[in-house]
Amino acid sequence: MPKVNEERKWAWVGLNLLPSLTPRRRKALLERFGGPEEAWEALGRGPLPELFGEAANQIWEERRKAHPHEELEKAARAGARIVTFEEEGYPEPLREIPDPPPVLYLLGEWREGDRMAVGMVGTRRATSYGVLVAKKLGQELAERGVTVVSGMAPGIDTAAHEGALLSGRTLAVLGTGLGKPYPAGSEKLMARIAEKGAVLSEFPWDMEGAQWTFPRRNRLIAGLSLLVVVVEAPERSGALITADYALEQGKEVLAVPGPITSAASVGTNRLIREGAKPVLSVDDILEELGMLPLLRERPKPVPELPPEAAKVYELLSREPLSIEDIVAQTGLSHTKVAQILVELALSGFVEELPGRRFLGKPG
Repeated sequence: MPKVNEERKWAWVGLNLLPSLTPRRRKALLERFGGPEEAWEALGRGPLPELFGEAANQIWEERRKAHPHEELEKAARAGARIVTFEEEGYPEPLREIPDPPPVLYLLGEWREGDRMAVGMVGTRRATSYGVLVAKKLGQELAERGVTVVSGMAPGIDTAAHEGALLSGRTLAVLGTGLGKPYPAGSEKLMARIAEKGAVLSEFPWDMEGAQWTFPRRNRLIAGLSLLVVVVEAPERSGALITADYALEQGKEVLAVPGPITSAASVGTNRLIREGAKPVLSVDDILEELGMLPLLRERPKPVPELPPEAAKVYELLSREPLSIEDIVAQTGLSHTKVAQILVELALSGFVEELPGRRFLGKPG
């Protein structure tokens, strides 16, 4: 892999700034001139109709107006980085997909642990049921150390991020530049995601979304994920495009079943009919990841505990629960459950997780 000096990086960033230089045209350009620096210089000398036909003048004009050093400065001022696929810090799973983006804008950090990731996508016009499910699954996956990947769009995407933020890490892939996040006003959410994960984009800093940019970013959501879960999707939905990308990349697609009367579940129900694994609980996802047998190896209740405490401990030995969950499942009062949790924690039988949830530990 060539060493990425400053000039080479500028060239990659510059080529990425040219909207008319499609991946196919970029490939032809690089094959013709041998590398990004040579290609960048060649574009600056004049139009190349033999390569680009009628688009040659437009690409040349875009090249004249492009300033890669300014792009790097914009990212730096915002605390973000631009990494090429030749540099460390570039997410490793994306190197393995067809047509990996040569340049990525990163706010936050992709970590090696983010290889254990699940994509969660769905409609922007989510129902209350879809929002509830996405948030619940996002939180439960993050509690178990799984990174949740989505697109930060309204609806299911946002709910998945919000759930994951309660307990762990999440990655957001934008269909716009980082300087123009969609929807407007989502800067606070973007900052929270960057604190507990990363926000990524392959598009120039100030680029606004277009009809083609959101479907294109969906291949990166699939690429960063071991599998993709579709929570809600109408008959025609960008979430189904993400599912198609996942299948093309050889990954499993899971879907949450919904009411047959709900237009928001037409796409997910069809996926299940066509062979997608239905998601009835987080265990269905964990099973697909090969994590469920490990999670089932939880400590058994300790006989010496008083009956009420043993009942609570047995529940917590299976899965993390909130105080409200324990109250609902045991019939004990909120005060009594809180008292038992304090006693179990002092005895080393219970640990508190983010989001005020509790999990049993071996005694």
